[in-house]
Amino acid sequence: MWCSLRNHKMATKTSGHHGGKKTKTNIAAAFLSRSKTGVTYNDVVEKLLTDEEAIANEKEGSLAWKVLHISQVRTLLELNVDQVHLKMADLLNLKDHAVNLQEAAVLDYYVAGFWWAKEQSFTLQQISGFITALSTLLDNIREKQMSLVDNLKELKKMLVGIGQETPEVTGGLDFFNTDQAKLLTDYITKSLFQHYKLYQYMFTLEQDEMVIGTELSIEVAPPADIPFPPPLDEGMKEAVYLEHVAPPPPPPEKEEEKEAPSGEEEKVFTDEEVEDILEGVTTDELKEVISSVVNEMLGSLSADVGAKLKEREAQYLAKISKMQKIAE
Repeated sequence: MWCSLRNHKMATKTSGHHGGKKTKTNIAAAFLSRSKTGVTYNDVVEKLLTDEEAIANEKEGSLAWKVLHISQVRTLLELNVDQVHLKMADLLNLKDHAVNLQEAAVLDYYVAGFWWAKEQSFTLQQISGFITALSTLLDNIREKQMSLVDNLKELKKMLVGIGQETPEVTGGLDFFNTDQAKLLTDYITKSLFQHYKLYQYMFTLEQDEMVIGTELSIEVAPPADIPFPPPLDEGMKEAVYLEHVAPPPPPPEKEEEKEAPSGEEEKVFTDEEVEDILEGVTTDELKEVISSVVNEMLGSLSADVGAKLKEREAQYLAKISKMQKIAE
């Protein structure tokens, strides 16, 4: 045993000398050659690879590391379900999931899928590929308004190549075996396809926004006459204040009886007195009095009518001049 380990170390040194720096793949191989714990090669490699190395080592067309990178999957596997919920919302940029029902449903869709994949003991690569498949199928509903039949065909395309050692054509999920593919298909059927119309409804109709308002009445203390309000310890009951401190109300004003002067009292004439007065007035004098009274009344009336006519004339002239300016 000691000789074999020594030979392996010499081989590792020789390969490092000719090939340059040791890669993480070589380190993983060296670890596995001395390990008897049943740890697989992929388990060790996935724990050592960075995001860039994992993407570079992936085959063309693979669905792994498209939505979740290898470091993100490692982080999520170490969290409980509540922590996964918060972390997934941050990774998928679902900031309004607490108030937006559509984002909340999408977040639950991804969290449930990840947790199921974790319970199936999928590898990091398989979990990432599975999340990419879930994302692709959901985007087909949200972005492309794809029908159920067409989306089933898309899932079938992604499963091409599973169970073949060297598939000529692959759908990007060939790192699953046939048993895992059956489990994957059953889960997607129950979680997405059986509720297809609900997802279509969710992505086509906008959520109603409810604006809830409350009116509050706030009583504000009256401003103080001095820069600072009086201290509370100087306060007193209202009855005491009104009785001893408040100024008395002003007395009501008495209406003065207005009496007309005795000299200015109107004199009332009797019919006989009126006849006596008219006996000494001739017809010409009576006509002259009536004429003067009428002229006095009509004079003030004609003045008012003349002023109104001049005002109306000025308005018409202003309108005519304005129409002439517009015509020019």
